[in-house]
Amino acid sequence: MSTLVTRQRPLRRLAQRGLTTVEYAIGLLAAAAVALVLLRIFNDNTFFKTMFDWVIDIFGKVAGGL
Repeated sequence: MSTLVTRQRPLRRLAQRGLTTVEYAIGLLAAAAVALVLLRIFNDNTFFKTMFDWVIDIFGKVAGGL
């Protein structure tokens, strides 16, 4: 019975190692997808100009209140 238990342990370790690799792969794919979406958003000049104007407006309001 004890030999059966020791044989299963290495298989479990291999399965866990495979899961870790899959988790890293999914994380990398998600990071790449987010990067592509952000590139698409910030390559659009109208969106970037709107955000820039909004930030400058906030800085102006904060500086005016001092």
